[in-house]
Amino acid sequence: MKGKIRDKDGGETEYSASVTVTNQNPTVTITSPPYGSLYTMGSTVTVVASFNDLGTGDTHTCKISWDNGLGVTTGSVTEANGSGTCTGSNTLTAAGVYTIRVTITDDDGGSGYDETLVVVYDPNVGHVTGGGWINSPAGAYVPDPTLTGRANFGFNAKYLKGARTPSGSTEFQFHAGNLNFHSTNYEWLVVAGAKGQFKGTGTINGSGNYGFLLTVTDGQLTGGGGTDRFRMKIWDKGNGDTIVYDNASGSDDIDSSSTQQIAGGSIVIHKGK
Repeated sequence: MKGKIRDKDGGETEYSASVTVTNQNPTVTITSPPYGSLYTMGSTVTVVASFNDLGTGDTHTCKISWDNGLGVTTGSVTEANGSGTCTGSNTLTAAGVYTIRVTITDDDGGSGYDETLVVVYDPNVGHVTGGGWINSPAGAYVPDPTLTGRANFGFNAKYLKGARTPSGSTEFQFHAGNLNFHSTNYEWLVVAGAKGQFKGTGTINGSGNYGFLLTVTDGQLTGGGGTDRFRMKIWDKGNGDTIVYDNASGSDDIDSSSTQQIAGGSIVIHKGK
């Protein structure tokens, strides 16, 4: 950039300066499917994401990562003046928890992304049972992270014939924290190899509205690693989903979720017929 400065007597001085224009990354929001949506195995899932870019003259491409070995596909983009939508579909043929990422990239190389999670279940799978205890680690009980000690668990979960949601019950007791959780209903159940995961709601000490996610590994199955493993995550649905208990914090995805070796008892994934 160049310019001139002229004084009142007609004297001039020419100057130049460099101006750096920084490209702004697009912002992305997945509008469908909602986080945690349920699909039966073999369903076609359509993802829709909106995006906005301050560079109103930019054009954009879209990539959708489907997780669980399905790779990346190219989404269809409709846009005008830097804003638009991306749409793409895929058939999810295996049961599991899928973290789907939509990445929008502008023609200057800037990119942004958003993620959603869907659950694909097979209503014909076997059931999951377990009973025993873990040594609850420091930090697991969020109201008092210093508390440790034995935590007992017992659960069973299965799909009854023709049912969309699983049946069963779950109990988890951490006496040091005066926490006694009982499930009231299940939302879904996924069995993937040696791993099982199910989600539902329940009460603590007979009251409240709490969500829970239970993730287990049957160590005796192929890929189980030889040891049974367990994770219990509980959150307060009536208090902004505040975490109450989580003995192995991290990703909720069944493929990458951390779990803890049990101290006693057993976990069994019963294969369907």
